[in-house]
Amino acid sequence: MNLLKIRYFPTLISSLFFSKLGDYAYEVIFVFIVLEVTNNDYLYAGVVYFFRFIPFIFFGPIGGWLADNGYIKKSLIYSEIIRLIISIIIYISYINEAINISLLISSSFLTTVGRSIFQPSFQTFIPQIIENKKLSKANSITQIIEEVSSILGPLLCSLIILVSDKGMVLIFNSLTYFISIIILLGLNEDKDKKNKNKKIYIFSVYKETFLNIGNMFRTEYSLFVAIIGSSLCILFTGSVIRFVIPAVSIYMNGDEVFTSYIFSLMATGTIIGGIIYNKTITKSTPNKLMFYWFIYGVIMLIMSLLSMKFILMLSLILGIFGAFVDITLITTIQTLSKKENIGRNFGTFSTLANTAEALSGITSGVIATIGITFSFTIMSSLIALIGLYGITLTSNKKNTN
Repeated sequence: MNLLKIRYFPTLISSLFFSKLGDYAYEVIFVFIVLEVTNNDYLYAGVVYFFRFIPFIFFGPIGGWLADNGYIKKSLIYSEIIRLIISIIIYISYINEAINISLLISSSFLTTVGRSIFQPSFQTFIPQIIENKKLSKANSITQIIEEVSSILGPLLCSLIILVSDKGMVLIFNSLTYFISIIILLGLNEDKDKKNKNKKIYIFSVYKETFLNIGNMFRTEYSLFVAIIGSSLCILFTGSVIRFVIPAVSIYMNGDEVFTSYIFSLMATGTIIGGIIYNKTITKSTPNKLMFYWFIYGVIMLIMSLLSMKFILMLSLILGIFGAFVDITLITTIQTLSKKENIGRNFGTFSTLANTAEALSGITSGVIATIGITFSFTIMSSLIALIGLYGITLTSNKKNTN
């Protein structure tokens, strides 16, 4: 592909591949470590997930500010170093049987700090090297690369568990971060970029973030709906994917390997969605984004009402529409944002979306005390309803860009 010949784009996606390869292997094992430490107490597990995502409230705006005003290469490398160190600490604690809820919470918190810096910087750098008309294709490639990792990650996780134990998955995760750091060392950017030497004032960053949300509501309403609506959907999606589905799998006599198959099928569907996206979707808009969220919620609702055998089958379709959601969302923010605000808008979205994920851990934990399958059904229904309401808001011609 011609995009792969663009300077630094292959470097970015190669780093993403290895970083996400470890992430997805770790995601599978993390939920089982949490359930093991909490003795399958869903409420405690929800608390762990709350603290895992809550740092985005504080560091999401800072990550967005650094993407607009700092050196992106440094931000990317530092975020990977933070996550590498935490992964090693978790491994040492796990093999010495010293892991507990406090350690899981603190390590999750710091890992998320790294993510809050990495995410806006990565997404902001792509429009700097690729022209707008090719952004959708670039985001599709990025999505495919990420989802190839999300297939290989759980599969490698299963293989490692079969021949060794959970500790070796943690070692594997650390190795992928180290490789990502080595790759990022070859990245360069414009050292003359405006505001590079601008000092960061934390309170000013938070103030600018709140002002940006208000300004977006007044002048870029369709973008506002896309970001707020997606954040609300993620409030329920994050917990379902990372916590509820694995818990349901165990509850319905599944096991760790079977859960890995579910995630691998979702990832396969996401790759298919990334491949066909540009062949079927001519333009990314907020209205299409909310429509895809609606379909995503409906599919997930159907999954919650069926047996594990059918959940496995529908995982592929869910992955396809998950790709449509992700690509449309990123492209919409990139194309509708002003050039000087791309990082800030991604930082705002990261803050809202990941705060929603933090709250989803508590929400699912509380609902799961009534019934884990009930939690699955309720949260899936809410995703579909939010998507449907978002379609109504973005269908108004004067509010649609």
